Amino acid sequence: MTVRVRFAPSPTGHLHIGGVRTALFNFLYARHTGGKFILRLEDTDADRNVPGAEQAFVDAFHWLGLTWDEGFDIGGPYGPYRCSERVAIYRSHADQLLAAGRAYACFCPQSDAKETPSEEEGGEGPAGAMGCSGGCASLAADEALRRIRAGEPHAIRFRAPSGPPIVVRDIIRGEIAFERDDLRDFVIIKRDGMPTYNFQVAIDDHLMAITHVIRGEEHLSNTPRQLLVYEAFGWQPPQFAHLPIVLDESRKKLSKRDPNVLPVSAYRERGYVPQAIVNFLALLGWSPGGEEEIFSLEALCERFDLDRVGRAGAVFDLAKFQWMANQYFKALAPHEAVRLIREQAGVLGYRLPPYADDSWLERAVSLVQDGLTCARDFFSAASVWLEPEVAYDEEARALLETEGAHRVIEAYLSACEQDPVWDEAANRARTQAVGRALGVKGKDLFMPIRAALTGQLHGPDLQKSMALLPREIAMERMRRALALSEARDHQGR
Repeated sequence: MTVRVRFAPSPTGHLHIGGVRTALFNFLYARHTGGKFILRLEDTDADRNVPGAEQAFVDAFHWLGLTWDEGFDIGGPYGPYRCSERVAIYRSHADQLLAAGRAYACFCPQSDAKETPSEEEGGEGPAGAMGCSGGCASLAADEALRRIRAGEPHAIRFRAPSGPPIVVRDIIRGEIAFERDDLRDFVIIKRDGMPTYNFQVAIDDHLMAITHVIRGEEHLSNTPRQLLVYEAFGWQPPQFAHLPIVLDESRKKLSKRDPNVLPVSAYRERGYVPQAIVNFLALLGWSPGGEEEIFSLEALCERFDLDRVGRAGAVFDLAKFQWMANQYFKALAPHEAVRLIREQAGVLGYRLPPYADDSWLERAVSLVQDGLTCARDFFSAASVWLEPEVAYDEEARALLETEGAHRVIEAYLSACEQDPVWDEAANRARTQAVGRALGVKGKDLFMPIRAALTGQLHGPDLQKSMALLPREIAMERMRRALALSEARDHQGR
């Protein structure tokens, strides 16, 4: 048997991180087993569809490195893959159930109450069921047909049969029994002619030969109704695997409005390394075994299997994500980091200074890269070299107001004015010469210069840091530092 799995987002909003995790697990399982990964679009809720959302899905998955074998954008042997283009298929299957007495026309006003999912990413959602209260189930077939032909608005309800409990055999959770009496008759075609989720998905999964339905735990309640549809047509259902829910740090269901967890497009816009997101999400609910945590996409495909997916909720640990993002960013080749930083400057509308060519950016990145999680972090980490003005923190101000610091900066500025050469070697020699002339060394020599040029007492290698500043900007900062010291002296008098 060739494994066939699918991810079916609804274009009603951005791609939430929980939906990406579900898509990733489907992709990994398909690649691990040598199967097929299908991208289907659940777009039957036309009123809520967001223009451009489907292209955003495609772009996001390509950015993450996920590929699919069949889909709404590339076609395939089981198409069409847009549900809005399959409405006639759903209707013909509903007609088969009507003819067999397994469904009936419901003319009650409440029958147009939505029994569709909330249509979050993935097309899955709760299946609230309202049974018919108007006696439509007992209408004679010819009477129902007369009213349909007369154009009377109606929905079509599935006639839920009585019998023993429906047992969902779940790869992750084992067997779960649902009482049939709790299901009641449920809508399969709404009054507007569109299918409800539980009907549509069962038909599509069968006709597309889906072998494994891998989705979030919150959708387990949908499964009994889908199994009833399979039963009514005499079809073999796929295997089900309900993934552990993604929780926030307070162990509540992760909300797409959580300010700490962004839609995938926002991570791209901020210049994260996509492999970091893939790696992190793969470990949300799945354990590779052992202590290793950093995996390439190829390694994940090789090792992933459903037997190591847990049942307990998976916590989106923000600190752990930032750690992993940092591991990937600091491992970037310098030119790759520079590429992301230039892209980020475009996103922010930030105009890099004229001296910030690629060579300069590579040198700047080398000093701060170990602390970055994404390209956007660079602009705060490197602001001391990017901006003409510098802000002095309290420690730097306190040092700059001392007589010893004033003497060092004054001597260093004088040496700079006499020697126009400004590079790492010249700056180092100049610093040493000032130290010898004043009889100071160590932090008494280096800290005043650092405070004057960077506004802080600590930071990356001083000579490398100084060399990133244009000479004119560096000298102007030293003059300002001296002015701060002199102003303090006047106040003291």
